[in-house]
Amino acid sequence: MKKAIILATALMLGTSIVSAQTNNTTTSDSTADTLAIDQFASLCEVVVKGQIPNTKLKGNAMVTRIDGTVLAKSGTAEDMLAKVPGMAKRGDDLEVLGKGKPVFYVNGRKMTDIDELKRLHSDEIQEVEVITNPGALYDATVTSVVRIRTKKRQGDGFGFDISGGNNQDLGYGYSDPSATLNLHYRHNSLDFFGMVNYWKWDSVNDSYPEQTSYMSKGGNLFSIHQNTHLRHDWHGQGLNYNLGFNWQISQNHSVGLRIERHDKFNSGVDANIVTDMQQRFVGKESPTTIDHSESVQTDKQHTPYNWDGNAYYNGKVGKLGIDLNVDFLTSKANESNTIQEWSNISHDLPASSIYTQEQHTPARMWATKLILSYPIWKGTLQAGTEMSFVTRANQYSISGHPLPSTDSEVKEKNLAGFIEYSCAIPKFGNVSAGVRYEHVGMNYTDNISASNNLTRNTDDFFPSLSWSQQFGPVQTALSYSFRTIRPQYSMLDESIIYINSYSFQQGDPKLKNATMQEVSLNARYKWINLFAAYERRDNALTQWSYIYNDEGVILVKNINFPEPMRNFAAFLTASPTFGCYSPNWTVGWQKYFVSQSLADPREASGQRTVSFNKPIMFFDINNTIRLKHSWQFEANLNMMLKGDAMNFHMLNNSYNLSFVVQKCWLKNDALCLRASVADVLQKSTQKVQMDCGYYTLDQNTHNNRHRLDITLRYSFNASNNKYKGTGAGKDAASRMKDE
Repeated sequence: MKKAIILATALMLGTSIVSAQTNNTTTSDSTADTLAIDQFASLCEVVVKGQIPNTKLKGNAMVTRIDGTVLAKSGTAEDMLAKVPGMAKRGDDLEVLGKGKPVFYVNGRKMTDIDELKRLHSDEIQEVEVITNPGALYDATVTSVVRIRTKKRQGDGFGFDISGGNNQDLGYGYSDPSATLNLHYRHNSLDFFGMVNYWKWDSVNDSYPEQTSYMSKGGNLFSIHQNTHLRHDWHGQGLNYNLGFNWQISQNHSVGLRIERHDKFNSGVDANIVTDMQQRFVGKESPTTIDHSESVQTDKQHTPYNWDGNAYYNGKVGKLGIDLNVDFLTSKANESNTIQEWSNISHDLPASSIYTQEQHTPARMWATKLILSYPIWKGTLQAGTEMSFVTRANQYSISGHPLPSTDSEVKEKNLAGFIEYSCAIPKFGNVSAGVRYEHVGMNYTDNISASNNLTRNTDDFFPSLSWSQQFGPVQTALSYSFRTIRPQYSMLDESIIYINSYSFQQGDPKLKNATMQEVSLNARYKWINLFAAYERRDNALTQWSYIYNDEGVILVKNINFPEPMRNFAAFLTASPTFGCYSPNWTVGWQKYFVSQSLADPREASGQRTVSFNKPIMFFDINNTIRLKHSWQFEANLNMMLKGDAMNFHMLNNSYNLSFVVQKCWLKNDALCLRASVADVLQKSTQKVQMDCGYYTLDQNTHNNRHRLDITLRYSFNASNNKYKGTGAGKDAASRMKDE
């Protein structure tokens, strides 16, 4: 391990040297470089041609070949995707550059559990398609799509893949084992498959929020300052299962069924909150301590059931292609939170209070999607419909506190129709144009107060257009799209959630859908890719803080931002290969144009202009070197510099340095051991400021990512199933999960 870290560090520091050597053209230096490269190549496992991840633009998508490249030896699909051109790891999330979190598909099936990427291995993947401007075939909320196609392996019989490992939290000492068993049996046209996965996870969130609110009372201007230390320890373990089959009835007809269940047990949060309250009057030098409070919270989470499934038919009748999917999801989540709080206002004996919050959230969804395709002229016409029906209830109560209980239900139906035509026009390029119509009806029922009931219906058209052309060695794509963002169902819940004596949180059933218009450019030359986009977002969904009363209590609410949000983003990615050294470097720049006038009693005019215009820089420096005898070393650095995003100020530079060493044995690397250390320097903390004019929040958060992850995997007669379900109603399903 020590040698691996030294080698990886040298690799990162020597990146510019390698680049400089490849550009040197003098005779003597060229000879020296050739000798050096020959010596370096002698360590490599395969020739250079077999190492190059081949990426090309195909319409508005980047298609990267994984099989036979160094990316195939990246461990899990999650590890691999962070190195695919057009993608990056931001904290714990995978993102498409400039587009945020994508929707993932595996062999046409929409992923409902993002942790599936941790169970899918990179050497099972044939290629990855990153779509930066999804067309009319996708839900209007989808801003980017990542389609993963696994390798098509032949042969009948039984096979399995088993892996196990342990993720050790090096900061807090938690040990989190996991194990996955994949089984399959294939005979002629029938393919049966199943999976069971055990996981355990512990996560610590240590934050130091500082809140200051300014107000006027009786002609006196004063401020209330809250200084808090908040620590959340989330603990959980569970089992995931799936079972299904695929039947290839004939060359043009196939059907299948897949059912999944997710069990979560022994899950919950242990929280400790310490808050000091100070009051300062204008003109007085020293503040006055008005309260010191401490609370211990024990939150128990239980999921009695969580089922989802997909059934599909995929076929072709003559030239007509048919893709039909039916999805269902049903779940119930129960949560019980006990809060014991001490308040010591007079510095005498502390007063203790105990509150108990109960929340029950059952939900269900049915959805269908039909896509018909037919070749016309020089292209393909696709048309279809998608429908989803969702019911989500929420019962909330708190004992020992005067906050009101709530009992509500949200019913939503989404009826969509779409049409899209794509063709190749000689000398002009490839063109794709489509439009999607969506009717969304929502009924919000308050079972306690009928005056809060709300019915809302929206009818919208969402056009999309893309053009791509190749100019010599340069591939280009230009796209326009109009899309929407709908609030999570939990954001529509107006329950006032108790955080501590001075902080409440609440949703709003009257939230509007946000809309987005974007123009983007994609250009690729050999192993260099440029992506640039300009976006306008109206009614953007964000959070805002309000003064709840004159005692300093703050209410955090979900709101529609009143002003249009505009931003411009550009990302330049280079993915060259030098022998067995395969780097992937990205530099990005994103700037928001947001400014608004806010109420502030400190100003003579009572108003203050707040701007969020400082750009953010991104750097992703991933390096992989693969040697003989199936040794592989990686050194990866992800950086985000301070700047502004939406209506938040990012106050510090955040970066994550990680190292990986991997060794495989047996034929086709059937047995692999992989060890990684993340956040080596422990500098992935984030400091964020919210400025509401009369109120500011400075949040210093440390999500511990300093971990040692060791996994061992063995594959026997491994093959991928032929499941072709594409899924339906996936926007509604993701919003039900409140991700």
